[in-house]
Amino acid sequence: MQKKKWFVAYAVKPEGQETKTLHTFIEGSDVEEELEKHIFEIKDLMGLETDEITVISVSLV
Repeated sequence: MQKKKWFVAYAVKPEGQETKTLHTFIEGSDVEEELEKHIFEIKDLMGLETDEITVISVSLV
């Protein structure tokens, strides 16, 4: 399968803090799989709950 690249925008809203909008590029053959991996990495790095991260958009680059 061919590797593809996506631009992802997402919002992070930790409890008691303001919402931050972030963006990144992810690469892989399956956008859902790669996006799930990325969200769980962000969750672990920032000590967030899954519902504190909202995907705003995903665009193929």
